[in-house]
Amino acid sequence: MKRVAFHTLGCKMNFHETAYMEEQFRKKGYAVVPFRESADVYVVNTCTVTSVADSKCRQAIRRAKRRNPNSLVVATGCLSEVYPKELARVEEVDLILGNVEKFSIVDHVEDALRGSSERVRVKGIWSEKRFHPIPVEGYGERSRAFVKVQQGCELFCSYCIIPRARGRAVSEEPEKVVEQVRGLVERGYREVVLTGTQLGGYGKDLGNGVNLSLLLRKLLEIEGLSRLRLSSVEPVAFDGELIDIITSSERIAPHFHIPLQSGSRKVLSLMRRDYSPSFYESLILEIARRRPDACIGTDVMVGFPGEGEKEFEDTFNLIRRLPLSYLHVFPYSPRRGTVAFSLKGAVPCSVKRERASILRELGREKSFSYRSRFLGKERDAVLVKEKVALTDNYINVNLTESSGHPGRELRVKIVKVGRER
Repeated sequence: MKRVAFHTLGCKMNFHETAYMEEQFRKKGYAVVPFRESADVYVVNTCTVTSVADSKCRQAIRRAKRRNPNSLVVATGCLSEVYPKELARVEEVDLILGNVEKFSIVDHVEDALRGSSERVRVKGIWSEKRFHPIPVEGYGERSRAFVKVQQGCELFCSYCIIPRARGRAVSEEPEKVVEQVRGLVERGYREVVLTGTQLGGYGKDLGNGVNLSLLLRKLLEIEGLSRLRLSSVEPVAFDGELIDIITSSERIAPHFHIPLQSGSRKVLSLMRRDYSPSFYESLILEIARRRPDACIGTDVMVGFPGEGEKEFEDTFNLIRRLPLSYLHVFPYSPRRGTVAFSLKGAVPCSVKRERASILRELGREKSFSYRSRFLGKERDAVLVKEKVALTDNYINVNLTESSGHPGRELRVKIVKVGRER
């Protein structure tokens, strides 16, 4: 039996797509083994959101070839899609597949194992106009199921390479999403996470009034579904209807990730982000007012071209006064092929590191403050692995004793809160 191993970098969608690829290999008789073990085929599902991500992808490829020099090492995903020629310079990679080709990865791998010399197979994601469903029957030991409902992004933020990596924005029909979620519930999954490259734009390509709010209403009708969780949703997607749904339904997890990127009006304009700091502030305050227990996280970028001390202070002050629960902080990374790549006003790397450090410390303070609010209180949770549970409001809880198999629903009491390092 041939053995295949996977290493995944990047977003939740990448991890969901890896689960799909794993399932396709199993159906063909392959054994899926950990990436640290010897395998006949290694698949690195790549990310290219930053230059650091690019570097980690190359390192993973080289580690795989060192583990088994006779293996077939495959790179797929966003780095493969956007920069296939550059990736081909990494001699350890044997096969390069784009984001379209990953959906038929087993066929490409077996073709290569038979001796095909076609090393780079990237059709180009923008040539695709259809949605690629990736129904996954099971997630192994994972307690939550992920459902891809949308792919592609057409926001074209000036710093972002993702539209080139993921293509045009297309959505799955709501009836098919309902069918998939119902099947997961019947197989025992109680929490489902909706994913998409531009999740808040769900349905715009379908017309007939289809949007994320309509989809949520349909999914909430499914019996046995305990909880729906949303992956990242852009600020501009929140209209009154969506805010009403996510703050009124107890079955929608009180956990919302809403990217900010900058608290400076000037920098947001340069980033081509179509909202103002005041709009973002009003949105977060309204969600927190309506659902006080909600965990609200954000992404923030430091060192974007043109970000001076004042612009950074605007960002710091906005974040400090908002009821945010955690921060993901990223130093700006130039991406060739984006508008921002040619902008003037580059910020020195040392300044980027300093600003990132300041915001990460602020994020740790906010995380501790948020989690401390629930000290001595009980929350609904799902067991994610032995002695570790995830609450409905996105708090990881270390349990005092084993509580069964992943996926089990629990009621936990938080008795101690530690600081993040």
